[in-house]
Order: sequence, then C-alpha cells, then structure tokens
Amino acid sequence: MLLIKLLLRIIFLVLAVVAAVLCLHVDVNIIKNGLSEVSLTEIVQESILLLIVLIHLIRARRNSVQRQCNVLIAGFFLAMLIRELDGVFDLIHHGSWVWFALLSSIVTIVYALRSPALVAKQLADYARSPSYGLMVAGLATVLIFSRLFGMSVLWHDILQDGYVRVVKNMVEEGVELFGYILCLAATVNLLHVKQTA
Repeated sequence: MLLIKLLLRIIFLVLAVVAAVLCLHVDVNIIKNGLSEVSLTEIVQESILLLIVLIHLIRARRNSVQRQCNVLIAGFFLAMLIRELDGVFDLIHHGSWVWFALLSSIVTIVYALRSPALVAKQLADYARSPSYGLMVAGLATVLIFSRLFGMSVLWHDILQDGYVRVVKNMVEEGVELFGYILCLAATVNLLHVKQTA
C-alpha cells in the first residue's frame, strides 16, 4: 500500500509539471497572449497559491497541533497571491497590492505570535517534516532562481540581437510555476501527515 501511495505522489508531481509546460504552450502557441496578466500560466499560478492558502487554513481550523504554523504559512502565501494579483489591485490604485499584502501579513503575524513559544515549537516541528524540504525548494525556485534566471540582462546577452521579451517571460514564468507546483506538492503532502498532540 505504501508503494502505491508513493507511486501516486510521483504521478501527481509528474502530471503537475507536464501541466505547467502545457500552460506555457497554450499561452505562447495557441492563445498567443505573450504571457500577459490574464494568461493561463498566471491563472494557474494564482489558483495554486489560493489552494495552498486554503489547505493551510483548513488544517489550522481542524487541528490545533500546528495551528499557528499553518496560519503563518497561509498568510505568507496569501501575501504572494496578492502580489500575483497586482493587476487586479492596480484597478484600485497602482501599487495598492502592497497595502493589502502588508495588512494580511500583519494580521497573520499578530495572530500567530500571541504564543511565541508555541509558534517556535510548531515551526521546529514543521522543519522536521518531509514537506519542509520540498517547500523550501519551491520557495527558493520562486523567490530566487526564477528572478535571477529571468533577468533581462542575462537574456539580452544570451539572445543578443535575437532578443524577444516573450522568451524571457516564458522562462521566468515557467520556472515560477514549477516552484509553485513544488510548494503545492509540499502542502498536499501535509494532508497525509497525522496531526497529534
């Protein structure tokens, strides 16, 4: 049974990665939208972030063992979701996403830090879970690797006179989507972890 569960997790991750490449293909070759704010890739990224937030909030509500840790993780990903939805928040005022992300972060941190010792214990427990490494890898991919690998100066040097912005965008957004998939896999993996007091 354990082998079947492991195989199903591998299949889930493989299919998710294939779906990421398929999103890029649809955006560039079928929709031909150049990976705009309303591209399939962006919508899938936002949907993944929403799923991560919801799963952690549901876990926080259903079991108190990791409640503050789950609230912190949900709040962090909510701030990332708000950032991804900057185009929507620009309808209110350009750059207004910052205030919404800041507000959600403050509320999350204030809630979680009502019991600092408990939060520290829960975060230490989470850091020992199998999901932690996958989550860190996903976040490093999204927050560091995609930004560095998507730098315009790098792509100008690589493509020289053949520089086309959509190529840079496709690589950057594709890597970012892959990172989000890793974060989702880490979150889904938590669903299989029994929470005990």
